[in-house]
Amino acid sequence: MDRRNLLLGLLVLVVSVFALAGTASAHKASGKLMPAAEPICKINSLPSFVDQGEGIEQHSTVGDVIEVECQPVYAEHKVEFSAHELESRCQIYWYSGHSPYKYTPESGVLKGVELDDAGNAEVEFEAGPSCAAGEVLISAHLEEAPYTTVTTGYTVLSPRVTTPGVTVVGATDKPVQIEDDFDSSLYAVVEVEFPSVYAEQYVEISAEQLYARCLEGPHLLWNIPFVGPKKGESIRLKLDNDGNAFAILFAEESCASGTSLIEASLVTAPYTTYTTEFTVEPPHETI
Repeated sequence: MDRRNLLLGLLVLVVSVFALAGTASAHKASGKLMPAAEPICKINSLPSFVDQGEGIEQHSTVGDVIEVECQPVYAEHKVEFSAHELESRCQIYWYSGHSPYKYTPESGVLKGVELDDAGNAEVEFEAGPSCAAGEVLISAHLEEAPYTTVTTGYTVLSPRVTTPGVTVVGATDKPVQIEDDFDSSLYAVVEVEFPSVYAEQYVEISAEQLYARCLEGPHLLWNIPFVGPKKGESIRLKLDNDGNAFAILFAEESCASGTSLIEASLVTAPYTTYTTEFTVEPPHETI
């Protein structure tokens, strides 16, 4: 009887040990499946851009829209933007804010950009002329605690013939951009690409629907590199020798969300027209 009781006790002990081991393993496994903490901030930028432009002042120029998204608890904190490697290749001209925008061509650094109440901020730059091809880093740095820095890559591509069409993109390289919470404004990159046989011809870009969405003046500003902004629902651009041209669009202010049609047409025969759609998203948290 004592022997049987002893064996039964040993069996219970072994089962208990295995049960505890299983519980511990389950805890470890569940620990591995726990989601990672959300980042404090993220940065979005176009991944690359083709050098383009005509003439001494505009050749080999590039542009970009950069968006920083931070946790909303950091709303109204200030952000510094920089692109030192690009600055070593060509001069950078930064733009921030809306109605009016701020123009900062100094030292390739833009300071004091305020996050909106959704934790977002957007800026744009134009760089040139004579930007050398290659990959560079673009950085954004919180100027207040916790002093977080985020970076992204941006590649300047040498001049080349590209696929014909018209594109309008925000900071994520997609045809969409979140408007800011201050005055419902936004930036976008507008790029037209025609066959190179039409080099140095003029193209008219029309954004009538987007113009109508922005309920207060100036509605739309088209910033042409090293020419300056022009008002109106449309703009004319001169194609370079590869058939390319671009402008940075300022949609301001009080722009209603939704999708708008954008058109680009040759102003001479054969009057080819390309179209695309661009979506304005209302202010919202992204982290």
